[in-house]
Amino acid sequence: MWKKLEPYKSSIILLFALVVGGIIGIYFPDIALTIKPIGEIFLNLLFMIIVPLVGVSVMSSIAGMSDLKKLGKILGIILIVSITMAIIPSVSIIALASIFDPAQGVTLTLDESFKTNTANMDFVSMVTTNDFVGLLSKSNILALIIMSVIGGIAIGQSGEKGKKIAELLQCLNDVIMKVVSIIMVGAPIGLGAYFASTMASQDPELLVTFARAIALFFAATVIYFIFGSTLYSWIGGGKTAVRAFWQNALEPSATALGTCSSLGSLPVTLRAAKNMGIKEDIADICLPLLVNLNKGGVAMIAALKIVFIYSVLGLEFTTEVFFITILISVLSAIIVGGVPGGAFLGEIFIVTSLGLPIEAIPMLVVIGAITDAPATLLNVVHDLNATQIVERFIGKKKTSTDAVTNHELQQA
Repeated sequence: MWKKLEPYKSSIILLFALVVGGIIGIYFPDIALTIKPIGEIFLNLLFMIIVPLVGVSVMSSIAGMSDLKKLGKILGIILIVSITMAIIPSVSIIALASIFDPAQGVTLTLDESFKTNTANMDFVSMVTTNDFVGLLSKSNILALIIMSVIGGIAIGQSGEKGKKIAELLQCLNDVIMKVVSIIMVGAPIGLGAYFASTMASQDPELLVTFARAIALFFAATVIYFIFGSTLYSWIGGGKTAVRAFWQNALEPSATALGTCSSLGSLPVTLRAAKNMGIKEDIADICLPLLVNLNKGGVAMIAALKIVFIYSVLGLEFTTEVFFITILISVLSAIIVGGVPGGAFLGEIFIVTSLGLPIEAIPMLVVIGAITDAPATLLNVVHDLNATQIVERFIGKKKTSTDAVTNHELQQA
């Protein structure tokens, strides 16, 4: 039994710490306020590493994909499909959350007032800065990601010299991941302490809003899993493709729920794709790429987190916020979700991009930890659907893969 729970170990420990923190905050508010500095120290450590983590990880990942330019048509279709399959669940969960408001009028009371970045939205300043130093601030994460992507592409196009830089970036990325792993040792204590202080002056009914938000996500997951997968399969090849998908969907679905890892499920999804009748060379090219690029479950939960936190903070979810939510969700799915070891990066990305109070981070972590398994399920099964769609649009003819070895694809 304990072996079956191993993939959930870190999430269970974290959730336990947050529950204990919530109880302390509600029933022992004086103690909760006393231990708040512990939580602040932990979050500040994360904020200090976020800029090098994002910059180096994204640039390194893009630079490592340089050889994939030889697969221009396939990669282009994969990117279009991945972006589309991130937008659809994001818009859907926002629509559901607007109908079934998870907060139900319960609001988070803060000691200090704050102003979101979207109050007077300046799109130019959100995606760029007027000097390099501005990229070194956690308040400009969107701009940092864009410049990191451009930098990664430039490295990939720089031949042998670029390869040397890419190797150095990979080494630096490994070191940063070690730093993150050291910081994350204190995650249960740090987030538990901060959550306790957040709940110290709140209405206990606030805890119920988590259950509503999570129930909404689980319901949306079931609906999207059934109807979304069927629709995507039909687009990929009509009734025959739908039948082939559902005949082979159980094993990758169970593996996704058991491992909570798209990468860990890759061997199973590859076998399922071939059993579905997808050309072996297309499956071998597409699925390793889709594991990193196609994360509809990540996009859906990112959108729900934003709607949820806006609701509990009593903020107006305007048209401008809607579009920036879609942008953040897509970036979370395609870029942020693919950053290895970037624990809590999604939560920090949301908070810093929208200028939300840091009190929101532990609350978003609660939702993220509980919904990790169903989000992974959507990521994995829709990789199969995306492969069906790619195969249809590039044609059934055998695609030459001589230019790109399976080893290179795995590294990408």
